[in-house]
Formats: sequence, C-alpha cells, structure tokens
Amino acid sequence: MIKTILFATDLGAFTAHSLLHVEAIARRFDAKVHIIHAVQPIGEFAAAVVRSHCSDQVKREVLKTPHITGLMEAMREQIFEVLAREPFNESGLLNYIRDIVVSPGQPAAVILQEADRIHADLIIIGSHSTEALDDRLLGSVATKVLQLARVPVLMVPMMNQMVGTYCERHQPIYRA
Repeated sequence: MIKTILFATDLGAFTAHSLLHVEAIARRFDAKVHIIHAVQPIGEFAAAVVRSHCSDQVKREVLKTPHITGLMEAMREQIFEVLAREPFNESGLLNYIRDIVVSPGQPAAVILQEADRIHADLIIIGSHSTEALDDRLLGSVATKVLQLARVPVLMVPMMNQMVGTYCERHQPIYRA
C-alpha cells in the first residue's frame, strides 16, 4: 500500500509534467506527498575562484552557511507559491503535500536519505534533468536512485516530452 510518496525534483521545466503523475497516484492511494529538491554544494573549483577573485565581503556572503540556508528557505517558499498556482491548485495536489524540503548535497544521496527519513513507500523521479539533451537512457541521478533505493521508484520519462510528443500521446497513467 502506498501511503507516503517522495517526489524528487530538479525544479526544471518538466516538474509540472511529473506532478501530474504524483497527483494522480496520491489521489488514487490517498497518500501524503513529500517533495525534495537537492541543492548541489558549491564545487571546489567555484569556491577557489570565489576565494581568489572576489572581495572579502563577497566571499563571506557566498561561502557562509547561513546565507545558503536562507537561499534554500526562499527556494522552498517559491515551490509552495508555484504549487498554489493553476493547474495544481484546482487539481487538489496541495491537499496531499505534507512537506517540501530543500537540502544541500549530492542529489541522489539527498533523495535516498529523505526517502529513509520519511519512510517513503514510493519515490517518483524524472528520468532526466532539463539539461539532458544527449542520447543517454537515464540521467545520472535517476540511475543512482534506481540502483540504490530501498523502495519502489516510479521514473517518469522525460526524453519523449523534450521532442514534443509525450504530452500529445500520453495521459497520467494512474487515474482515480
């Protein structure tokens, strides 16, 4: 029985498409939905550039933890605002959402940790990020989550949608 769904999102252009599936499954099983967005930490190269080319004030702002925490909270609030807009507000998706978490770290690890923390029964993730325009079958995060998850994973295909055909041919697969 699916009671808790973790929806992992990169907040890209295809988030709305995946949310159609999230909403349909949540409605079908009367499940609560938790949303996770991982913010990759600043890389060593970027940190070195900031340290060597920026003023002390910029260094303090860019590299300090409270600043990053504030950015993540702002992102969380923006996600709520986006979900409150149509069509999700009318579909009732907000009735199923219990929490939105924006967390720093490597995306696959953050997703798997959150799934364990909330005792998810199902993880829903897109097959690719918005930037994935090559011929790979799966994105790197989706691949890691599929390989390492302890619970079932529903992967929403994104590549067909990128060429404009997916939405014309398919509807969400779980109908209430």
